[in-house]
Amino acid sequence: MLYNNAKELLRKYLLGQVTADDEKKVDEWYDAVDDSADLYSPGNKQSEKIKEEIYQKIKARLEEKGLNPVTIGSKPAISFKRNNWLAAAVLTAAICSTAFFLFRKNHPLKKDIQESPLAKAKNDVKPPSGNKAILKLADGRLIQLDSSGVGTLAVQGSMQVTKLADGRITYNGEAGEKIVYNTLSVPRGSTPVKLVLGDGSEVWVNVASSITYPTAFAGRERKVEITGEAYFEITKNKEMPFVVKRMNDDAQVQVLGTHFNVNAYDDEASMKVTLLEGAIDVSKSGIHNVLKPGQQAMIENQMIKLINDVDLEEVMAWKNGRFYFEGADIKTIMRQIEKWYNIRVTYQSEIKYSFVAKISRDENASEILQILELTDMVHFKIEGDQITVTK
Repeated sequence: MLYNNAKELLRKYLLGQVTADDEKKVDEWYDAVDDSADLYSPGNKQSEKIKEEIYQKIKARLEEKGLNPVTIGSKPAISFKRNNWLAAAVLTAAICSTAFFLFRKNHPLKKDIQESPLAKAKNDVKPPSGNKAILKLADGRLIQLDSSGVGTLAVQGSMQVTKLADGRITYNGEAGEKIVYNTLSVPRGSTPVKLVLGDGSEVWVNVASSITYPTAFAGRERKVEITGEAYFEITKNKEMPFVVKRMNDDAQVQVLGTHFNVNAYDDEASMKVTLLEGAIDVSKSGIHNVLKPGQQAMIENQMIKLINDVDLEEVMAWKNGRFYFEGADIKTIMRQIEKWYNIRVTYQSEIKYSFVAKISRDENASEILQILELTDMVHFKIEGDQITVTK
C-alpha cells in the first residue's frame, strides 16, 4: 500500500470516520507492513519523516482526549482493538515501530484488568498506607513517626521538633552554641515525608531515602547530606549558601534560594540533579556546572553531563503521586516499584523493550503490572512479597 493511502486511512481513524472496509484495509496494510524490511530500514528518509509526523499526530490527539498511553518500543504485538483510538494506535504502531495501549479508569480495558489472574491474586500488594519514617535525634533516640502523635516530638537545646496534623516535621527556635544533627529516614513501603528545616527551607523526602541536617543552621553555609531522592525549595539567604551533598561522595549542589530535585539512589546508574527554578551550581571532583531552569545534570563516575529541556513532569511525578515512565526499560520501572511497594523483584527473562506510562501510585501492584502486561511484551507473577518478571 502506498504511503499516501496509509496516511489517508490514519486521518480517517483520527477523525472517527472509519468504515468496515477501512477496518479491513487497515488490517491488511498492517499485516503487510509488519513484514516490510524497507519501512524499518534506517536509511529510508521518507519512512522516518512519516513515522515522526504520524507519531506526533497520534500523541497530540491522545492528549486532547485525556487518554494515557502505555507504549513499548520495537515491533508491536497487538491482540485487541477496542475502539477507534486503539485502531489508530495500531496503525501508528506499524509505522512508528511503537505500540500504544490506552488506560484510564472508565476505559473498556479496565474490565480486562479487573478480571485478569494477576489482579485476582490473593497476595496482591497494596500501596503504602502511611508515613513510616524514622527520626533519629542528636542523642541517638529514634522516633517512629507513624506512631507518634501530633505536636512536639522533642526539644533539643532551644530547638523544638514538631509534627503537624498534615504529617510535616518542623523545626523552630534559635541555634545554640553547639551544632547538633538529626537524620530523617523514609524506608521502602512508606509515603514521602515533608520536612521544614530551621531556616524555613522545605524538603520532600522520597521513599528509600534519608537526609541528615543540623537542627539549626550556623556559620557560613547551610549543609545537608542525602541518600536516595529529595526535592528542595530553599529559603533565600545570600550570606549563607545552601549545600546538598550526596552521602559518602564529593558530589554536591550549592544554591542561594531555588527549587530543585536530587535523585541520588545508589542503585541508579547516575546521580541526577534537576533545576525547576532559580540557579544552582553542581560540582563533582572539582568540576562545576551552573544549571538553568529545565536543565538536568547527570553525574556518573567523574563526569557531569548537562541535559536541556528535561521533562519536569516526569522528574517530579514521585512527589505528585504518580509513576511516570518515558521510554524506561523494565528494570528502571521495577526499581521504583520495589521501593514503593517494599517488594523484591527477580527476572527469569531479559526484557529488551522500553515502556511509557503515567499511572497513579495509589493503585495496587497488580493493577500497575497488568497495564504493562497489556503490551504482550512482559509478564509478572506475584508471590508474597516477590514479583517475578518474564517475557
